[in-house]
Amino acid sequence: MKKFLIKAAIYSFTCFVITSMILIYFGGYVDFFYTKFTTPVAKSMIIGGSRSMQGLQPKILDKELQSLGKELPFFNYSFTVSQAPIGTHYNKSIFKKLDPNTKNGIFIISITPWMLANEIPDDGGEEIFREVDQPPHNMVNVSMNPNYEYFLKNLSYFHFKGIFRQNSKMHKDGWLEQRYFPEDSATFLSWKKTQKDMLLRFVDDYQVSKKRLQSLEGLLKSLKEHGKVFIVRTPIDDDFLEIENTFFTDFDVYINEVCNKHDARYFNFNNGTSKLKFKTYDGHHLDKEGSKYFSKIVSDSIKSVLKV
Repeated sequence: MKKFLIKAAIYSFTCFVITSMILIYFGGYVDFFYTKFTTPVAKSMIIGGSRSMQGLQPKILDKELQSLGKELPFFNYSFTVSQAPIGTHYNKSIFKKLDPNTKNGIFIISITPWMLANEIPDDGGEEIFREVDQPPHNMVNVSMNPNYEYFLKNLSYFHFKGIFRQNSKMHKDGWLEQRYFPEDSATFLSWKKTQKDMLLRFVDDYQVSKKRLQSLEGLLKSLKEHGKVFIVRTPIDDDFLEIENTFFTDFDVYINEVCNKHDARYFNFNNGTSKLKFKTYDGHHLDKEGSKYFSKIVSDSIKSVLKV
């Protein structure tokens, strides 16, 4: 019995060490979210779905906005539309990650109609909140390295083949770098069709949520106590934009009204000829070079408001 316990202890310790090494050195390759929970609390934040998780680079924003005298650096606390629609759950997690002592930060909220929508209840009853049991909402500690809580609760998100393929990397500032893109038009059209079909399903199955609209106002109201708030609508292909505007017809009007009410600013990057400079790799996600350019444009827009 004693030998068995010793062997079991050695085996457990070996597994613990190997797991720790993987999490510390390869966490950014094996999971899209893990690294976000291993970094310190943030001063300035990017909030949103996968479009901003890939499309806004904190290091570029830091460089461009360092002269403003704001509390930096930025941290990208974006997830996907499945994990982080606007709501009480996401709001709670945002303020876990935010340094409570921040008074002069910058907060960029990347918004889409889908982040303000819920599935239509089959029985006409209570709204279904799809994000409840997913990260970041199931996390107590969002700033621990290595973060074993995340590993135990969200092992299903890990894809260990990523250690060898390295097609994507979650950086320590929260930016997801995609490294594999369509190399031909047929692949691009295939990827785009997949994404478009998903949004069309949203149109059929989702409705704008009053509770999420209220949560957005609550988020703006709370964040402005810690700094200046900006809402952005990232550039997407015209056919995707048409789907979104059909689903939420007065989306831009509503966001402008909310921003005016809570002393925030709204930048819609789907207007004007400048949009032609942005190219997506699937209809609504910017590639690496596009995200560099977009991060610079967003920085310039913020500087124009704060007048440096």
